[in-house]
Amino acid sequence: MATSSKDLEHFDDLLTCTICLETFKFPKYLPCLHTFCEACIQTHIVSSTQKEKESEGFKCPVCRKIVSYSKTAEKPETWASTLPTNYFVMSMLDKRAIHRSKKLCNSCQVNNKTQEAISWCTICEEAFCEQCDECHKSFKFSAKHKLVSIKDIQAGNSDFKISGVLSCEEHPEKIVEVYCMDHSKPCCTLCATLSHRKYENVTSIENVATGIKESKHTTNLGKTLDVRNKEIDEILENRKDCLSKIETTSENIIQEMSTLKREIIGHLDKLENKIKVELNSSKKTCRHAINR
Repeated sequence: MATSSKDLEHFDDLLTCTICLETFKFPKYLPCLHTFCEACIQTHIVSSTQKEKESEGFKCPVCRKIVSYSKTAEKPETWASTLPTNYFVMSMLDKRAIHRSKKLCNSCQVNNKTQEAISWCTICEEAFCEQCDECHKSFKFSAKHKLVSIKDIQAGNSDFKISGVLSCEEHPEKIVEVYCMDHSKPCCTLCATLSHRKYENVTSIENVATGIKESKHTTNLGKTLDVRNKEIDEILENRKDCLSKIETTSENIIQEMSTLKREIIGHLDKLENKIKVELNSSKKTCRHAINR
């Protein structure tokens, strides 16, 4: 079932960088899976390494988990570019742009041109204008690619879905396509050729994912998540109660301070009047004694 443009609005927070608070530009994710704009995380890396005088890693801006770069000779200024791209977020951005009628041709953008896109290639994950669409269909390697009309996507008349591809940890420019059962690790075809060619239990991601939703492990994981969700709800409720108590306590303190302030001022006024009376009495006594 196609996702409506109204539903996509709920994903806006997920498409916002927590550093610049704007829509992601070239999203990169850390080992802890937190995602940031490439420029934002690069600025954070440089400032962190300079401030803490560290050259072996940096802390995630969100969870503060250390990201180690001790095994590389590259300078901190280049670390952000080596982080894996979050293709899932990029696909969500593409789909939102399509539904908002703001999607431009990706091929034309490479050549610094601006053309409105009319189709989307589900294989290349790119949008094309009318001219690039024709070229894409004419090339031998892309002739069989499935192209979807952007108008159909906007109208909800297609099965267009957000891609869930991830980049390989070892080769960020490659996407994960196979899974090594011996190492319990997803990897790209290049990894399978270089690092896992001696192992027989290497299969495609599609085969591994078959039946995963119905598996016992997934069922147990779902139950565990339900329990954790309930615990989180209880924690949130407790936090709300604490915040309410803090508000009530702070208001009581402010009222008590106001009352105490009035009492102190009233007491000082009484002391002032008493001292004035005593001074006037002393002045009269002194004058009377002098005039004798």
